[in-house]
Amino acid sequence: MVELLRGFNKVDGFINELVVLSDTIHYDEVMSLGIKIHIFKRSRPWDFSIFEKLYSLARRYRPNIIYSWESMCSVYASPIALISGSALINGMIQNAPLCLNFKDYTYRRFLLTAPFSTVILANSLAGLRAFRVDEKKGRCIRNGFNFDRVNDLPDVNDVKRSMDIRTKHVVGMVGRFHPERDYSTFFKAAKLVCSERQDITFVAVGEGPDLESFKERLKCDGQSNIRILGARKRVEEIIKTFSVGVLVSTNGEGISNVILEYMALEKPVIATDAAGNREVVKDGESGFLIPSGDENALASRIMEIVDRPDFGSAFGRAGRALVEQKFGIEQMVQKHVELFRQLASGNSAFC
Repeated sequence: MVELLRGFNKVDGFINELVVLSDTIHYDEVMSLGIKIHIFKRSRPWDFSIFEKLYSLARRYRPNIIYSWESMCSVYASPIALISGSALINGMIQNAPLCLNFKDYTYRRFLLTAPFSTVILANSLAGLRAFRVDEKKGRCIRNGFNFDRVNDLPDVNDVKRSMDIRTKHVVGMVGRFHPERDYSTFFKAAKLVCSERQDITFVAVGEGPDLESFKERLKCDGQSNIRILGARKRVEEIIKTFSVGVLVSTNGEGISNVILEYMALEKPVIATDAAGNREVVKDGESGFLIPSGDENALASRIMEIVDRPDFGSAFGRAGRALVEQKFGIEQMVQKHVELFRQLASGNSAFC
């Protein structure tokens, strides 16, 4: 979202304002964009006063388009868009669940908001299929990567020294410690590899509800070459140290920003063979796709890449080329600009 707003700042004819439902801003960069930010802090998940605040804002500005970025935002935005006559871009589909049913709150919110949506936007074709989106409303705009993020990074050896990593290789996974991220398989594979060799350090980067639980388990195992780094601001610096970038999941990904980061830094990727990962990782060309929950396959592929530097280099180059060709930030912004102009002109027909 930050990159999209940054891109819109360079395009004539757009006036953008941002509404957030929390006073916690995770990305400080948004403050430097020069756009107006409205903070409507919720007192609870279902805070009905938000409807009144959004309605008042819509009456004042009369927006052509309301773009909701998350499922609860779509719930709040749907009636406001209907009343104000604004086009609604429902951007809540950011993954591609392997199984959806009414127990899933995201699916319930999707069913509630879809009838009010002018466009239902996903970052992967797998996401549109998973939510069974009406093809007349569905549109896929894949995430884009800003290569400025990986320029002028510190020396790899300096970063490794700062983390007290002395092994030749680093294998890492970046992602929230959440049930949808399969850290159990990652750590099981790490233990298998570390039982055979001592030249690899495994690192996990991220925060989330399961972080402390995994820290406790790792402490009991006493594995010095397996580390949980927790939340880090400059993730790109750490990824640059990787020999292999891993992303294993229990549920379907959309287009993973983490995989794009790995590839932009020319790191070979190992990911779960499911959903949107197949739209990014070409098995045997830019990395490997492995079965879900298979720690033996993950361990085997890690050692295959580490033991074959030519493999890793070729995968890294292919991944970087793919991101440059299909996942650049410019492409993402331009496709949004085209969509916004189409909706602002009153034309909601898609080809």
